[in-house]
Amino acid sequence: MKLITYAALLTALTIGNVFAESRWGLGLGVSTGDKGYVDVGNETNAIPIIYYQSENFHLLGPNFGYKLLGFDELEFSFVGQYRFDGYKEDDGDIFAGMEERSGALDLGLSLDYNTDFGEFSLQYLTDATSEHEGNELSLTYAKSFHFGDYQLKPYVTFTRLSEDLVDHYYGVRAVEATASRAMYLGESTSNVELGIQSSWQVGKHHNFIGYASYTAYGSEIKDSPLIDKSGNLNFILGYMYVF
Repeated sequence: MKLITYAALLTALTIGNVFAESRWGLGLGVSTGDKGYVDVGNETNAIPIIYYQSENFHLLGPNFGYKLLGFDELEFSFVGQYRFDGYKEDDGDIFAGMEERSGALDLGLSLDYNTDFGEFSLQYLTDATSEHEGNELSLTYAKSFHFGDYQLKPYVTFTRLSEDLVDHYYGVRAVEATASRAMYLGESTSNVELGIQSSWQVGKHHNFIGYASYTAYGSEIKDSPLIDKSGNLNFILGYMYVF
């Protein structure tokens, strides 16, 4: 299993104004977190960071966005990201006898509005690879606080996950059911994520980031026999050199 970390790095790394002056960045991050599966503990991963930005296009690893329209503080973009959800049978005893669930490439649209009160983002993503065949709709509010070269950005995200998406990653099919793992059909549900991102810019080339979040699972995820927690914590530390 892998954690969904690139989207978090993308927002955290772009807190500062460093990318207004440069188009390329390379770095490394480390993430740790627990996705809530039964008897499966924290997972730590190294995250290579490859960044490119032009006037209308940005890329960070498997995440990208292309600005289609912009009106003052309002932007409308085509976006994509790789979903790192899923598991293999040998990831934990709970998955014994279950078919592997893989990640997916999700594509969609994003509407971003920046105000003096904060930043609002509405995003819709749908599966472009026919893996989970679902979609999600999320609304995020964030507020940046600047302290010289150091910045903090707390945020809250409400995400509505479709029935197909929930069932694919948290459901148990009839042929996978056992005496200790009942068949389970997931339905649409909503998650709430609370987090804070930080960025420290040192000179023109060095950018350090920190990220912490807690995602509270919706009832349809918590009720899955694969899940034994009500949510998950995720932490990221990273560094990028900007050319």
